[in-house]
Amino acid sequence: MHGYIIAAAVCAAAAWKFKKRRLQKRLYEAALLLTAGFFLAAVFSGIDDGGHQKRILRNGPGRGQEEKSFLVDAEGLLKQYPMKIQVEEKKLTKKQKQEYLDRAKEELDKVIPGDNPSLESVSESLYLPEVLQEGAVEADYRFSDYEVFDTEGNLMASLEKSVLVEVTAELTCQEEVCLYRFFVRAVPKEKSDRESFAEKLEELLVSENNRENADYLELPEQLEDRKLTWKEQKENRSVIMAFLGIAGGAAAVFSEKEEKKKKEQQRHRQMLLDYSEIVSQLSLLLGAGMNLTVAWEKIAGAYLSRRKRKEVERREAYEEMVTVLHEIQAGVGELQAFENFGIRCELSVYRKLSSLIVRNIRKGSKGLQRLLEEEEREAFEQRKAEARKAGEEAGTKLLLPMGIMLALVLVILVVPAGLTLNI
Repeated sequence: MHGYIIAAAVCAAAAWKFKKRRLQKRLYEAALLLTAGFFLAAVFSGIDDGGHQKRILRNGPGRGQEEKSFLVDAEGLLKQYPMKIQVEEKKLTKKQKQEYLDRAKEELDKVIPGDNPSLESVSESLYLPEVLQEGAVEADYRFSDYEVFDTEGNLMASLEKSVLVEVTAELTCQEEVCLYRFFVRAVPKEKSDRESFAEKLEELLVSENNRENADYLELPEQLEDRKLTWKEQKENRSVIMAFLGIAGGAAAVFSEKEEKKKKEQQRHRQMLLDYSEIVSQLSLLLGAGMNLTVAWEKIAGAYLSRRKRKEVERREAYEEMVTVLHEIQAGVGELQAFENFGIRCELSVYRKLSSLIVRNIRKGSKGLQRLLEEEEREAFEQRKAEARKAGEEAGTKLLLPMGIMLALVLVILVVPAGLTLNI
């Protein structure tokens, strides 16, 4: 302890010097923390040091023994020798034990009825405490009739009439044993109006069931001036139907979203496949001397003619090109119309094409053909990559049918062979 006090004093002096010399704030705070730590260590060292002891306080009766650790010094022989001592609880005199047993009987008389009004009218379970007098007395119980009470004091069955049962409580206080006998009157449990009415109704149904030569069991319509209504108890399927409705609604919403997502994916894939063709046509027409707007109009017009003759199905990319022409005819500027084209198409390649067209309209169409030729080569490579990807996906989809076919072939080959062997 003294060492902790000295260390705390040194750290406190260091903290004072740090503050006086205005050194780093962290050094001052660290010194203060060390001071507090050593001071607390000194305090707890004094508390934890039991000092020299000549006696040990015993636990009260019923609280059990306690193990304590000590360091013992024997002059010239032992030095701080560790020993564990079992300290028994306080031993009582014979008179004190008897007093505890008498008080335990009085306590038992008060608590054993439990929820019953008294021991003369017991229709509920008894309360049998295992210890009394705050643990100083232990109790064990026996009954003269175990058909009325079980070992824990619970009523075994409903009674037709009252029964007198003897209870023996064996009370033990530090090896002093006392038998305490008393009687308990178990009485039939008072039934509520509801329970009584239900019993009478059951008796009526039993008598109806015992009627001879009756094709039907007649359900009573009245009892004790009370009208009776009967409904067969069936499984309530309304909750299941409601759950199925909710599940169906959720499935419909989910399937609609999935369908929309699938259509969007198909649209994007179709537009990617058409991209290289559109760029190639634009590059070819610009190379033939047409300006961009005329070339765009020629491509869109050719698509509309083929659609009108039903030579091609609807192609989303070409439909967006037609929309650009409609916007220009409606008075939208060319720059805005081509910017809108890239936004509607959503794909990065079309946004790039839109950006190239807008930039070249602003700066002049010089060099646009060369850029389109480069874009055409890239688009062609991308289309080949998409074709490979589509082929791989198709091969993956064929795995399940091929597996089923393999299983069927194995069944066709193995089953006849197995039947032949059995013969």
